[in-house]
Amino acid sequence: MTSSANQANPEVLSAIVKASETYSIVASQDIVDVRGLKLWAKGQPVSSALQQRLLDRKLQHPLEACLAVEDGVTLFSLHEDLKAYLDQETPLTVALRPWAPVLLQQVKQLPLHSVAQLLLTTALATRPGTLPHAVVSMALAGAMASRPGSSVDVRLAMLGGLLHDIGEVYIQPQYLDFSGPLDLMGHKHLVVHPRVAQLLLSTTTDYPEALCRAIGEHHERLDGSGYPARLLEPNISPLGRLLAVVEVTLGILRTPRAPLTRADFALRVVPGEFDPQWTSFICNLARAAGEFLPAALELPGPPEVSALQQIDLRTEQAKQLAITMKMQGRIGPILEVVDTAVLRLSRLRVAWNALGFWGMDSTELRPRELFELELAGKELQQRLNQLQRECLLLSERLGQLEKTWIEPLWRGVLTE
Repeated sequence: MTSSANQANPEVLSAIVKASETYSIVASQDIVDVRGLKLWAKGQPVSSALQQRLLDRKLQHPLEACLAVEDGVTLFSLHEDLKAYLDQETPLTVALRPWAPVLLQQVKQLPLHSVAQLLLTTALATRPGTLPHAVVSMALAGAMASRPGSSVDVRLAMLGGLLHDIGEVYIQPQYLDFSGPLDLMGHKHLVVHPRVAQLLLSTTTDYPEALCRAIGEHHERLDGSGYPARLLEPNISPLGRLLAVVEVTLGILRTPRAPLTRADFALRVVPGEFDPQWTSFICNLARAAGEFLPAALELPGPPEVSALQQIDLRTEQAKQLAITMKMQGRIGPILEVVDTAVLRLSRLRVAWNALGFWGMDSTELRPRELFELELAGKELQQRLNQLQRECLLLSERLGQLEKTWIEPLWRGVLTE
């Protein structure tokens, strides 16, 4: 984002300048450095010259608070985008149709702060897929908050869905390529975007702290396996829990073949990751959508066995390593890494056992069970990938020798 001295982030500055080629972005106040030198006058359009002018300069105020968009993303355009989306014939739009009137009414009344408008417009101009994702997230979050008994304000939920990924504007584009698994360096860049968005919105807008906090929590998990803070259930806000379910659901909607059914399965496959109040909503949406589950599935060799074997192998390794560490009297970070691995792997094994597929021949299973068997393998492998990254990040506090001791636990885990 910006430093404590308000030095402009180079990624977002470059993106804003690029966006200014398409949309009218001007200085809403004089842009002044910490010595009082005026670098850009109020009303002056943004151009490539601004990028050079701000190079290595520390500003009196964050750059984002000094700029305004005269066109681009507006409440009117968001209303039109939302209406166009809800008019489509997809599993999610069909399921969301009962909430369409309230969503279209509420979007007209959202408080769209100038900083939010600037970054949404910048994302629209530089990363075209970002805004459609934000609009769909806004719709799903608003529908979830509209359910009877919800403790989350509908407009706040819609804003959370709209802005939850705004921090990605501050990440180098190569780390936002989700076509394959991220390496550790890419993951380290990606995991900061919820916190970046939280800090940005809390320091440059008048949005409620509950909204800023929830945006910072949208990748957290109730069992502590999320990021960036690895928060546990009591420390995640109601809106944060809702946005976590929205994020997972929307990520899976990119996949073909019964996406809502896949999302429902992913949210419940490992008990304790997500708030049941919101996972049940997705379950009901999947039922309402009435998705077709193909009878013929490709189950080569099959991936779920590989993931399960990895879980069992690495669980045994982690348990033996934990026993050795404790016998040697070792405490501190290395034991935390090993204990985290044992806990997460044990939960994955329990999740697999709960599915009831063990010992069954795939020829004995019905189409839906075959579908879930395939999904189980993919989800277990994804959790192994996530665990590898979590433990590697924790291991950065270790010495080289300690890293060598635990490396066998993760070698070869990460796959596409």
